Amino acid sequence: MTTDQRLPFKDCPSCGEGVYTYTVQKEGTTETRCSACGFPLSVDSGPPLQALDCIMIADDDRFFLSLLSDLLTERGLATNVIACESGTKFLSLAAERFHQGLPLKLAILDIIMQPLDGIDTAVALRALEKGLQVAHPTPVLFLSAARSDDTLRLLIGRCQPALYLNKGSHATPDQLGPRLEKVIGYLLEQGRS
Repeated sequence: MTTDQRLPFKDCPSCGEGVYTYTVQKEGTTETRCSACGFPLSVDSGPPLQALDCIMIADDDRFFLSLLSDLLTERGLATNVIACESGTKFLSLAAERFHQGLPLKLAILDIIMQPLDGIDTAVALRALEKGLQVAHPTPVLFLSAARSDDTLRLLIGRCQPALYLNKGSHATPDQLGPRLEKVIGYLLEQGRS
């Protein structure tokens, strides 16, 4: 895999803004990637996503939690959304589901939460899945208003399959929806491979 110099700005669905890009030669093809988060910008939207059976969300901002829950159901991304106001509540409900033999199709975690942040929640989720012998790790989408950096990319790399989506400081549901669909679609595809 080789990379070249930074290229001009393109919109990154993960970062939610114009970013510098770079190209990567991978398996005989050239991929254009976001220089901030590494998301492949040449990803096609692909076929429409099928509604997932269960998406669990953890975010300590009640307004955003409600907005995101509504957005996921209104856009047909989920038939069942379980909204949690903390990482600890998320883990408790995830454990209940796993004990009942019910999988999670996607976890969406706010990075900055109290008392347990999104990264620690994801690490605990992976330990829970391993301890309960869950067949496949749950794809995790991390949300934050903070920009991606090397530390965040490293932490996300430890929780694979996982990606990052910047909430955006002025994002409306109409702006967030298409970005969410594209990033979730790519994450689910990566989780299958």
